[in-house]
Amino acid sequence: MDSVVACETCGLVQHVEPMPTGSAAHCARCNFRLAHRKPNSQKRTFAFALAALILYFPSNLYPLVTADYHGLHSNTTIFRGIRTLFEQRQYFIAGLIFCTSILTPALKIIGLLFISLTLNWKGWERARTWTYRIIRIIDPWNMLEVFLLAITVSMIEMGEVATIHPGPGVFSFAAVVALTLLATLSFDPRLIWDSPQEKKHYE
Repeated sequence: MDSVVACETCGLVQHVEPMPTGSAAHCARCNFRLAHRKPNSQKRTFAFALAALILYFPSNLYPLVTADYHGLHSNTTIFRGIRTLFEQRQYFIAGLIFCTSILTPALKIIGLLFISLTLNWKGWERARTWTYRIIRIIDPWNMLEVFLLAITVSMIEMGEVATIHPGPGVFSFAAVVALTLLATLSFDPRLIWDSPQEKKHYE
């Protein structure tokens, strides 16, 4: 069955015939890519999201950086940094870091896992749609990439006055960043409402 698709660039509404896996349709007016079905979207999204969830815990529990300054040794974790900010009454900054680096990444990963697990369940289309909407809302607040960049810059700057070493948590944190991005890019939201026959065709 043909589907009606609106171009995201020029807004032209047009009919698009069913496309084989790996092919793409372009807009008749602006030639922008109109539709593209991602092969093995469900499996790849689930695999990347599950790996991100597994590494999410060591990235938050293990030290991100270790510092030696005039004989003093300290380990820094995300939770310890948030607790220190709360103790210093920096409630807004502490809450912002908690939401952008701990809460929203966890919600996004769990949401992607939920959608990919329930894609073959009939009657769950609206639940998947609301979950995807929540992911789209919280996605701009997911600041893992910015936080990782801040860690890297601080290691470079602090290296002039102290000995800074990356902790075991920073590697897990970097992996979570990459895996979450891959899971998001791998997911095809049209699978949420596709029929079982269409899912088999595009998988």
